[in-house]
Amino acid sequence: MLSDLNLPMTRLAVLIAAIGLFALTALAIVTMLDIAGRELFGVPINGFSDIADMMVVFAAASCFPISLIERHHVSVRFLGKLNWRLREMLDLLGHTLMLAVFALMSWQVAVYALDVYQSGQTTWLIRLPVWPLWFATTFMIGVCVPIQALIVAEQVGRAFSRVPLRELHEDGPESLDADAGLPS
Repeated sequence: MLSDLNLPMTRLAVLIAAIGLFALTALAIVTMLDIAGRELFGVPINGFSDIADMMVVFAAASCFPISLIERHHVSVRFLGKLNWRLREMLDLLGHTLMLAVFALMSWQVAVYALDVYQSGQTTWLIRLPVWPLWFATTFMIGVCVPIQALIVAEQVGRAFSRVPLRELHEDGPESLDADAGLPS
């Protein structure tokens, strides 16, 4: 059931990451053009800082969904070495807290995006409206909530399993306790 839901979320996360990578690449190209224009011709790109500020926020937010799905986040397991169930319960706690953080971030960014839209806020130099960026950022962070909810649901299955689930553990069988009671 969860794997059926995971495929569309993975595809969406890959698409969002690709768009973010494109934005980051565009930012790098515009940065090089701005430096070349400034150094060679004494003509910088007007409003470059406005564009750069917007692109950085967009590119950073676009990385969150794929990093959650692929679990490219830092995880420290120091108490989990004691018992497999303790490790899985601590992971469940961590994943649940991460879900709460993304839900809170999504809500707060949505509130900010709505405020920016209603106030008609623009960039400082070239007066571009910033609300489209913040609504896109809200969407990207909002996508993280159901992704993390799926991860929590999968972790519930691990934490309340009757036996250690070697095949479900992303670190492989070598990370499981040797005394878990399963034949090698």
